[in-house]
Amino acid sequence: MTVTTEADLMTATKDELGAALVKALRALRRVGDNRERRTELYRQVADASVDLREHFLTPDTGEPDWAGRSWAYREYVRDRYSEAGVSKDEARSIQASVRYHVSTRVRQRLTPEEVEDLGLRAENIAQRAQATRAVNSALLSSLGAGTPDENNPDVSRALAGAFVVLQRITPAEVAALDGQGRSQARAVLGRLLAHAEELHAAVAPE
Repeated sequence: MTVTTEADLMTATKDELGAALVKALRALRRVGDNRERRTELYRQVADASVDLREHFLTPDTGEPDWAGRSWAYREYVRDRYSEAGVSKDEARSIQASVRYHVSTRVRQRLTPEEVEDLGLRAENIAQRAQATRAVNSALLSSLGAGTPDENNPDVSRALAGAFVVLQRITPAEVAALDGQGRSQARAVLGRLLAHAEELHAAVAPE
């Protein structure tokens, strides 16, 4: 069966979804500058990737691996990228580009309660971005004229901005990293933690 519609996605076998993923990836590699077509292919990659998760079970609960964290699922997807001729660098770029569409697809397939149970945010990336902008605006407004240190008004704004950026990342998203990505995250977070503690100590009451 050729997977072309929403109904096809919902009833497709693992092999059919894998073939759909490979087809979309191959098309993506030769799409050129057609931005509208590229966006559609990103969505197809995301839809097939997410729907494949129903065919892989988590080792602890035996439930479908909707978070996409199991070794078996990740290995299967890596093999499909390889089959499509996608290099590791290309794969990283594609996966970053489809993240929004993956977020949307997960929330189409699951209830808000199921999304929360996975340790994911109930809102999708677009909603999260809107909320983050609101928080950012509120934080920066609270640091308006007269609030920051008059000698260095940028420090408080920089700290607030750093907090907003970090707040966008969930523990579940970090936990989903593997290999070099996990090692890099551990190293960066260690340095962030050490520097944050140093800054906090500088303003702690004596």
